[in-house]
Amino acid sequence: MTPTAPPPAGPEGPSAGAGKGSRPGGIRQAGLPGASPEPGGILPWEFIGDEEVLATPVFTVLSRSAVSPKDGQVKAFSVLGAPLWANILALDPKGRVVMVRQYRHGSRSFCLELPGGMVGPGETPVEAALRELKEETGYFAPAAEELVSLNPNPALFGNSITTAVAVGAARSGETSFDDNEEAETVLVTVAELEGLFRSGALSHALMLAAIGYFLAVKDRYLK
Repeated sequence: MTPTAPPPAGPEGPSAGAGKGSRPGGIRQAGLPGASPEPGGILPWEFIGDEEVLATPVFTVLSRSAVSPKDGQVKAFSVLGAPLWANILALDPKGRVVMVRQYRHGSRSFCLELPGGMVGPGETPVEAALRELKEETGYFAPAAEELVSLNPNPALFGNSITTAVAVGAARSGETSFDDNEEAETVLVTVAELEGLFRSGALSHALMLAAIGYFLAVKDRYLK
């Protein structure tokens, strides 16, 4: 998937740059991520375009050209194009979190994660999260809501990963895995989840971000 339009406003987009409270040397005051540049602050780069270098089934390697605001030169950066991702923190009627344990080839190890995957054509991230929950665990939830949407790594990615939360998820059928996919369902209490989070037992950075956010606002969802 090769983007042809400039990236959206954000950390890497046209509205990025030093904030109103920026200080020379690249030091920024906290809480001002989208403010306008001021004299002496850093400026955004001007996006020119992307050239596809390599396409894979899950991401595309792109060479992104942009004009440096410092010297006016056109420079190239390696970035990754990828579809939207979604995962879900689903609570069963007993208040346990439905997770999956699966083997990951990047780390060559097992990883305890929230169910999730790529957002399909015509899906919203929340719809995709509910679908992934059913496919990977056999659990069904009638509804979910968005908890948080994050950029996986602004230096490399332009997509986002959305975490949804569902309450009252129940086992309703069998799993439905892709050909190269296999996972086992693991149920953990919220207290156990917080223990895993605090102990460093969870190695997946994107999962840690989503779980940490949930733990900070868990009173919204726990009766």
